[in-house]
Amino acid sequence: MNDTIASKRAPRHYSWAPLVADLRAWLSDHLFAVIVTGLFVIANIVRWIWLAVRHISAAATTPSLSIMRLLSGPRPGASQPGGGSPEPQSLLFVQFTHLLESAFFVHAPVALLLFAALLLGGIGFAQSRFGVARTAMLLVVNTIAGIALGLALCVVINRPFVDWIWLRRVAVTLSPFILVAGVIMAASAFTSALWRRRITLLCYAFVSAGLLFSGNPGDYCTLAVVMLGHVTGRILRRYDRRTAQSMSPAEHADDDTRTQWWRGTDYEMRRLLAAIQLILAVGPVLAITSHVHAGILTDLGLFMSDGFDNTTLMNVCDGRHSASNCIALAGVHHAALLVLWIRVLLPVAALATVAWGLYRGRKLAAWTSILFNTATALFALIDYLVFPLVLNLADDTARHHYALMPDFIVTTLPPLILAIAIARNLAHFPVATPRRRIIRGCAAVAAGTIAAGLVYIFAGASHPHDFTPKARLSTLLLDILHRFLPVGFAGRVSPTLHPRTPAMSLLAQLLAVAFWLIMLVVFLLWFRDSTDSSGHGRKAAGTLVEQDGESMSFMTTWEGNEYWFSASGRNAIAYRVLHGVALTVTGPFGDPSEYASSLREFIRFCYSRSWSPAFYAVHEEMRAQLETLGCSCMNVGTEMIVIPRQWQTKGKKWQDIRTAINKAKRGGITDVLTTFDGAGWSIQQQIIDISEQWAQLKALPEMKFTLGGVEELRDERVALLYAIDADGVVQGVTSWMPTYRGGRVVGWTLDFMRHRTDSPNGIMEFLIARMAERLRDEGEADPEHAVEFMSLSAAPLAGLGGDGTQGTADAEVIEHAMQIVADMLEPAYGFKSLFFFKRKFQPEEAPIYLCYPDPAKLAQIGLAVVSAYVPELKASQIAEMLRTMRA
Repeated sequence: MNDTIASKRAPRHYSWAPLVADLRAWLSDHLFAVIVTGLFVIANIVRWIWLAVRHISAAATTPSLSIMRLLSGPRPGASQPGGGSPEPQSLLFVQFTHLLESAFFVHAPVALLLFAALLLGGIGFAQSRFGVARTAMLLVVNTIAGIALGLALCVVINRPFVDWIWLRRVAVTLSPFILVAGVIMAASAFTSALWRRRITLLCYAFVSAGLLFSGNPGDYCTLAVVMLGHVTGRILRRYDRRTAQSMSPAEHADDDTRTQWWRGTDYEMRRLLAAIQLILAVGPVLAITSHVHAGILTDLGLFMSDGFDNTTLMNVCDGRHSASNCIALAGVHHAALLVLWIRVLLPVAALATVAWGLYRGRKLAAWTSILFNTATALFALIDYLVFPLVLNLADDTARHHYALMPDFIVTTLPPLILAIAIARNLAHFPVATPRRRIIRGCAAVAAGTIAAGLVYIFAGASHPHDFTPKARLSTLLLDILHRFLPVGFAGRVSPTLHPRTPAMSLLAQLLAVAFWLIMLVVFLLWFRDSTDSSGHGRKAAGTLVEQDGESMSFMTTWEGNEYWFSASGRNAIAYRVLHGVALTVTGPFGDPSEYASSLREFIRFCYSRSWSPAFYAVHEEMRAQLETLGCSCMNVGTEMIVIPRQWQTKGKKWQDIRTAINKAKRGGITDVLTTFDGAGWSIQQQIIDISEQWAQLKALPEMKFTLGGVEELRDERVALLYAIDADGVVQGVTSWMPTYRGGRVVGWTLDFMRHRTDSPNGIMEFLIARMAERLRDEGEADPEHAVEFMSLSAAPLAGLGGDGTQGTADAEVIEHAMQIVADMLEPAYGFKSLFFFKRKFQPEEAPIYLCYPDPAKLAQIGLAVVSAYVPELKASQIAEMLRTMRA
């Protein structure tokens, strides 16, 4: 019994072996990255232990220096221990090495884990591109040179300002990111153009966000390191003959192809504008949480923070700080309140969602961004140009107020420029949101806002003494308007009412929270993937599939698919959008002469909507065409094909098939070939009962995508072959999908397979064998219309890998991960059992592939495949699956 259990569990243990081998191979190939990361972790842990023993706070001993100490020479009267004065060069060297130490130590375990992963991945990435020696050299030289250059840039940029002296006293804080940023940027030059663009955009966006909204001298150092790495990488690539060796064959051969013909101006412009919008969206959080407020856009970020009155502003600004810093001192202390934090974070999340919509090419996101950014600029202008005139400020107050006006005029420029840029490039956002969805979203925002306002008015009217001064209808309405405005703008206008009780104060704060929460949900619904749900495409596809296609092309007619049609209308591709991936069901079908152009145009169509195309279950010929377009391919299964004219059951290998046929005959079981409608009501009900009985035995829901159910049987073109006994009881049923060429059926593909739990053993073997015999006999009777093949289809997620897989090491990792998922689902669905069952019929094996143009989307593609097969998986069913595995 133990041997049986062990044998059952062995495949699940074995499925992890390739993934473990991948990890072991990666660590072995990137030993330098492992050593550096290990030293980083050990050094920090040893430092923490030493500080704990000495009872010293880690934060208090964090190495950091001000720019003043770095730029100044030795202090007058300073002496070394034992007498004498230190040499200026020696002191500067000590200070600089002390600064380098600040880039190596962190405060908390979470930061240690985060930066350790970053170092391991970043240095390993660089090592795989240009070797250990260059990586080590760049790691040291680029970091030191970048820090020196960054400090110089900080001084040059800030020195012209009269009040820059305060910045010289700010501690220069670095992070371990500066160690790896340069080598990542340098290594990006040795990647494909797609990866090069992604890495460049992400690094510069990340660094720019900190520099613009914080302005810490360390941010200048990080920017300098990134820039030096960028330049160094380009120089090394230009003069390095090893470039071709550092790229995989697919990356090198198709680098120009994969970046020029499908990635046009639309995609690049959307990505750039979305990145700028995202930076402006997270600005308030960066500005509020930063200890330094010297960034160019700090004012814009703090404009969304909590407000302050003019008296506080005037008093703080008397301290000769920069305008941005006095705003920080006046307003940032309020951000500690939880509700105010939520009020700040919700608009940030909403604008980040707008950036996501811009990236996905949504036209409504473009208009929403224009509206928000224009409103932000308008509020700032009103606040610092109109209010002083309307409020008749006193001379001293007005003087201090107008002293800040240039900074806030600059604050209006970034959102205003972004709004203008998006307006001028609206043509790059072609994806329209359904009008019904827009109307529903606007109605939800209006209804939610009105409902929240009415609740507040009712509460205020019922308890007017809970406010100072006493609440009236007019003051309640003005107070609602005040709380719906941006936090920074509203804070500069004194509220009309002040809640006196905690309950009323909480209710007042929840007004804005409710409004922005509704806006966030509406934005997510507006900018999600939108496809044509009408039945027109399905009807047209059903006509085209009768012209030409592959053995699995009939699956494209099933419900749940969306369709792309060529300009001529003679070709179509069925797909499903999941997790940002347009996952196709096989390849194009219709006119074979347009297959190549259809593949190219479909990829362009996907990228115009910011989807990543993935061609699932394509065959060898289609794979070859996709590889010429720069796609990589992964073997995801094996199709079993039987040639009817060669069908026979002689020999030892066919013993199980002969036994099943003879057993059925002895039991009085016969087979009937018909359609679902032609089977009659009684047979239909029995088939439905068999299907429900089968589904109830599964711990997980019935699979979809390339596996049909009862609904797919109802198509009159689908053949139904069922086994019935002498008592009229249906024992098993199979369905067969037609494959057309020139309007004629040239093959049949097995889909639906069900039998009763108490049906005789071998009933499915009997039905498949009888279908092969029928097709053989029909071909002999009418050779001109003989069927060319009978496909047993392929078991989902079975037969992964194989010699046909072509791609990178990343593809192998994803392939192995998908194999683990398949093994986890095996107890519930029996992929491997089905795979080996079909091999009983001695079929010809033809690999099927998953092809994708963008290797960076492999994880999303794997998730999309699993989601397509099991779209209705619930948490309770996952628990049941795990119990099944343990059993």
